[in-house]
Amino acid sequence: MRDQSVKKIVVTAADCFIGRSLCRSLLARGHAVWGVVRGEGERFLAGARPQRLVRMEMKDYGFLDREIGEGCDIGVLLAWDGSRGRARQERARQAEDYRRSMDCLESLLRLGCRVIVTAGSQAEYGPQSLDRKVRETDECRPNTEYGIWKLKFYQDAAARCRQAGARLIEPRFFSLYGPGDYEGTLVISTLRHMLKGQSCELTECVQSWDFLYIEDAVRALTQLLLSKEAQGIYNFGSGQSRRLREYVEIMHRMTGSASPLLYGTVPYPETGMVHTNPSVERLCGELGWQPEISFEEGIGRVLKWMKGQGDARAGREGV
Repeated sequence: MRDQSVKKIVVTAADCFIGRSLCRSLLARGHAVWGVVRGEGERFLAGARPQRLVRMEMKDYGFLDREIGEGCDIGVLLAWDGSRGRARQERARQAEDYRRSMDCLESLLRLGCRVIVTAGSQAEYGPQSLDRKVRETDECRPNTEYGIWKLKFYQDAAARCRQAGARLIEPRFFSLYGPGDYEGTLVISTLRHMLKGQSCELTECVQSWDFLYIEDAVRALTQLLLSKEAQGIYNFGSGQSRRLREYVEIMHRMTGSASPLLYGTVPYPETGMVHTNPSVERLCGELGWQPEISFEEGIGRVLKWMKGQGDARAGREGV
């Protein structure tokens, strides 16, 4: 007889930054993990390889249930192609990501998953205030195609899950960082410039920002998806916002770099300055979770990874 405490969990984009850490966390707890990767994505899975691997492009997600071929308990949807740069404003690309994600949702429901976890984004809320923390109950007014289609996916997935008798959980990630993150993020790219003594071209960096270390995020994410009651939206952040310039100065000091910090050389996007200032009261209150890794400690860990494993591959994009 199957041990009911051991869950069968499908993780799409298992090779992305969040996916690898989540697989590692679930495997350490003894759960059975199906990892879905694209192309040669399995090469990113060092130390986090699921017991079962599915190689499948997003366009084929509607056939995921046929490929897996056995009942599963939980589905985690982390894949979304157009999550960075100019792609965030490409309507056709975002619409296609939405359709593929809905196909994936249907596959997971056919597999018997009664808990579905999506990967939300702060972009769903739209412009945020410098001083007021955004809450899960706030009205969403996304001003990018990425935010618009991510929100539509959450709303339509919620309706479909209610119809199917499944629970939908959406962690809304604000700004995660850590070893192995995508090379183009502010933290990774700025640290690399600083370590090489190169000039750092930056915005004015006066916006409010909240960084959350990947291990803290995955610890909360693991608790959520294994919870018997969690449902709906949960903001993922540290709850401690600072001006972005403060974070840059911390990295500059910790690297001992002489790199010039060229504030104001990069313009803010046409959609305006972006603040990330989440309230995490719901996450903390329902799970008893608290972030444990300070920004300084997290940057120390990233620097250790960069210096000791600089040839390691960073993960591909996910959410």
